[in-house]
Amino acid sequence: MSTTEYVSGLWALIGHRPVNWAGACALVLNGAGEVLLQRRQDTGGWGTPGGIAELGEALEDTLRRELQEETGLRPLEVQLLTVVSGAETHVQLPNGDEFYQVTAVYVVSGWEGKPAPDGAEGTELRFFPLDALPAGLGPVDRHALDLLRVCWSVQ
Repeated sequence: MSTTEYVSGLWALIGHRPVNWAGACALVLNGAGEVLLQRRQDTGGWGTPGGIAELGEALEDTLRRELQEETGLRPLEVQLLTVVSGAETHVQLPNGDEFYQVTAVYVVSGWEGKPAPDGAEGTELRFFPLDALPAGLGPVDRHALDLLRVCWSVQ
């Protein structure tokens, strides 16, 4: 069962009541220490590549699948940075559906492939310096990138 089928089926059963969605996102770093962000198709804003875990899928596998689907990159060097969760991750969609994100954040410092947006979830990919990130990042991305900025400056 695809993630889309699972999510739609669950909301058909529970209406608009909030749920927790487990997922993963990638902080893809290039040699200059810049992070890859994608311009999202749904909001037009910038965010990290990633998404919701498929039913029974390990979060690192979610990261690998989502990164490949959304950017064309195959991660080689992956390290768990943190897990972001809590009240500040609450999202209410225009249709009334609500969820809280529980997101495993991975740093990807090695990969194969050339970054290319999928055209469905993302329309553009661009590397940004950690001290010049675009405005309007969501709470999970903002928290993850703030932590990365602190960790990166220590290295």
